[in-house]
Amino acid sequence: MFNKKLVSNIKVKIYIMISIVICADLLSCASVSKKTGSWRQLMQNTQATNHIELYHEFYGSGDPILLIHGFGGSTYSWRELIPHLSQRNKIIALDLKGFGKSPKPEDSEYSIYNQASLVINFIQEHELESITLVGHSYGGAVALVVALTMLESNPTLLSKLILIDSVAYAQPMPSFIKVLRTPILRWIVRLILTKKQQVKSVLKLGYYDDDKINDGAVRVYVEALDSPGGKHAIVQVAEQIIPEDIEELCSVYKNIEVPTLILWGREDEIIPLWVGKRLASEMPDSDLVIIEQCGHIPHEEKPEKTIKIITRFLEETTLGARGG
Repeated sequence: MFNKKLVSNIKVKIYIMISIVICADLLSCASVSKKTGSWRQLMQNTQATNHIELYHEFYGSGDPILLIHGFGGSTYSWRELIPHLSQRNKIIALDLKGFGKSPKPEDSEYSIYNQASLVINFIQEHELESITLVGHSYGGAVALVVALTMLESNPTLLSKLILIDSVAYAQPMPSFIKVLRTPILRWIVRLILTKKQQVKSVLKLGYYDDDKINDGAVRVYVEALDSPGGKHAIVQVAEQIIPEDIEELCSVYKNIEVPTLILWGREDEIIPLWVGKRLASEMPDSDLVIIEQCGHIPHEEKPEKTIKIITRFLEETTLGARGG
């Protein structure tokens, strides 16, 4: 016989979650963040962000490939790709400020421009050249800004660009970002869902096939969220995820003329496919490759297919550069 109190509690949670979704959907669908600084300010001073040491990992040798994870991710997000890519290249995986094992200071410098400034400083400090820059989701937006900055200041630093389901334009916000941007909704979610449930619900939105969600991955992402400063950092990133000068930033994507692979999951429910198609139409030396039956995180959901596509791109563009 069912426990009436348990059933009642479940119903209350369901009603609250439905209310959260409805409230989130009533919020601005393509809201632009505030207090993010601007693309021009970054170009004038790449050292503007308070310096912090980003956690990083090195693998292999050869021309460098710099991996920039997405929202809520970390170096762990690239675990399937690193063993394969490091056979021919030097792989550098970073944890962005506020994520993974990197510092999570209680400040407000979490815009894509702040993150890009830190990545550029890292590149300079480690004297990296002929870089293949790889960015996923939020990290894709950071990669776009880093690419634009390098191409203006020192074009020889950037060799290739790979964007995976990347943030790029003003767009309808996914429900979990809307919740993070709204204090009352954040409070309600924390009240009724454990951190494991929160992470798993976001991963379910990110995956096409929920059966591929790994419990180990859930645990790692929960640990990062639960670390000191983790909650503050993720809220700051959500609030600043679309910069206030987004239209001006979009207007210069056409200046990225290095070979670019734009990789997208057909069933991405977080950043829709039209974003990838628009990027491909505006970036002069780009190719859009779509992975079928795949959501927002191809390198975790379909790593074998993702590795094959990236490897082919790297080989073809390297041969082309050598005149092969």
